[in-house]
Amino acid sequence: MSLNSELSQSATGAARTPDANDLGLSDMPLVLQYLTSLVLAGLATAVAAGFDRYETIPNLSLIYVLPVVVSSVAFGLGPALFSALHGALAYNFFFTEPRFSLVVADTANIWAIVLLFVIGCITSTLVSSNRRDKSELNRFRLQLGKLKAYTRQMIAATSVEQAKSITRATLADVLRRPVAIIYIGPDDEMEVVSDSRLTDLEIDAARAASGSNTLVAADVYPFDNSRFDFWPVPATVDQTIAIGVAFDPGRRPANVGALMETVALILAASIERYKE
Repeated sequence: MSLNSELSQSATGAARTPDANDLGLSDMPLVLQYLTSLVLAGLATAVAAGFDRYETIPNLSLIYVLPVVVSSVAFGLGPALFSALHGALAYNFFFTEPRFSLVVADTANIWAIVLLFVIGCITSTLVSSNRRDKSELNRFRLQLGKLKAYTRQMIAATSVEQAKSITRATLADVLRRPVAIIYIGPDDEMEVVSDSRLTDLEIDAARAASGSNTLVAADVYPFDNSRFDFWPVPATVDQTIAIGVAFDPGRRPANVGALMETVALILAASIERYKE
């Protein structure tokens, strides 16, 4: 069985409930997320106007809670608060006297607008928190399944080169980011396996991770212009391997260090086995 097919089977076998991440909504450009939230608030206004035209409804403002919930589930806290703000403004503009003005004549309506916005904020915070927790649990289950497949593949590997190839393919599949494997030999000779060319600064960062046996992050001086975080893999006394992952700025996954340290330990143990 190939590496990709085994990883795919493990991912399929990990029980998880489909959510907005499965639909790719959370990966939409930020501008589109906010624009969609604005459209949802507009649709709520159209629905509210339809009800208001034929019958007076005392709790008409609650219709604007629906786009907040939808935005929270689909996109997260920011777009949900954006929808809550526009919902409160739309309710004020279209449904409080004097209409078609942001001026509020009745003090009771001021409290209704404020209450609508507060409800929207609380709802978006609660739903977004639940969404984030669910997303993290699904991500953990998916990573666990792929880590099991990686372990089986490493047990079956027959060479250092194969082990490095399996490691790189697994991390690229799990993290969905560019991955580089850097081998540093006893005479400081270096072999780089990566889809993208590493800069001199990134090579130095890999050497620093290897020499210090600690993580060298991309956003820390003097390597703040590096794209890659580097984790060391102590293969033997005179040979090391550095694993680099290029995360988007500000979007490093939570607890990624635990995953990388586990992979580094498995790779180091496999290399020791080949050296025997």
